[in-house]
Amino acid sequence: MAELVVFGSARVDAFLEVPPDKAEQECSLDSKDCFIKLTYAAKISLKSATYLLGGNGANVAVGTKRLGIDNYLVAELGCGMMADFAAKTLVSEGINMKYVTQTKGVPEGFGAVINYQGERTILSYYPPQRPPFPTDLPSAKWAYLTSIGENFEDFFEDVYLWLSKNDTKLVFNPGGRQIKKGKAWLLRFLEKCEILIVNREEAQEICEFDNNSYGEEKQLLDDLYALGPKNVIVTDGANGSYARNANGYYKCGILPVDVCEKTGAGDSYSSGCIAALIKGKSLQEGMIWGTVNAASKIGFVGPQRGLLYENQLRDWLDKIDKDALLVNL
Repeated sequence: MAELVVFGSARVDAFLEVPPDKAEQECSLDSKDCFIKLTYAAKISLKSATYLLGGNGANVAVGTKRLGIDNYLVAELGCGMMADFAAKTLVSEGINMKYVTQTKGVPEGFGAVINYQGERTILSYYPPQRPPFPTDLPSAKWAYLTSIGENFEDFFEDVYLWLSKNDTKLVFNPGGRQIKKGKAWLLRFLEKCEILIVNREEAQEICEFDNNSYGEEKQLLDDLYALGPKNVIVTDGANGSYARNANGYYKCGILPVDVCEKTGAGDSYSSGCIAALIKGKSLQEGMIWGTVNAASKIGFVGPQRGLLYENQLRDWLDKIDKDALLVNL
């Protein structure tokens, strides 16, 4: 039996750093909407361009592997030079490649991450073909399911059937495409959840939360919990994360670290949390592990640079005040 199966995407991301004098930032005073303004039809010099392995599935597979969790990654890379680079990088991280496919005729995915003044805007391409579901996938103690791109419905159906045949604990991190299918479509996956991990905006959309949820975190957690997950986590960037299970409500703050780049911060949180729970830790400890892993990651460019190894995580945990970081909500 496998320890963890990760269902998600894997691709190469290009991290493009725009110099401050090559763009303008425009924000509306009555909303959170901000825009980057680039001169149309211009040739704009970049400060740097870095090509790195990305994709939510790859990020979580690498993140949990570094923390001592053996896993299978189920992902389609497509074919091409960048797909070959992604495959090589996964191998170098010790990821089991048995169910990582490069199907002939399927184009490779790609992401362009525009970094400007500490924030990032991501342009994503996923091939329209659904990845093949492995017919010989073994049973697993845990599974992590997240977005795979376009035409995901049949693949998710295969995952659901596989889960129904196995006593597997599901960690579900639905993407925007799944959430837009609506609560009724999501429900049977939510009912199978050991843990649901979403950010605040995703949580509000799933629950059809009419009002702004700031100050109403308990109600938001209650609404998600009522849909069936045994444990619910809502991440909220600089505000930390919130959680609920049968034993109570919790809030975990953030660590005071300098931010270099935020791509993959959510995946790094998920990786730390999952690793803790697989190792028998509590939900609260999982929140702390996730927070620490994310704090390390955001000090680096790219979604995997900065992901902690087991010995590094222990060093961080020895230095922080856990009682101050996590409190009952």
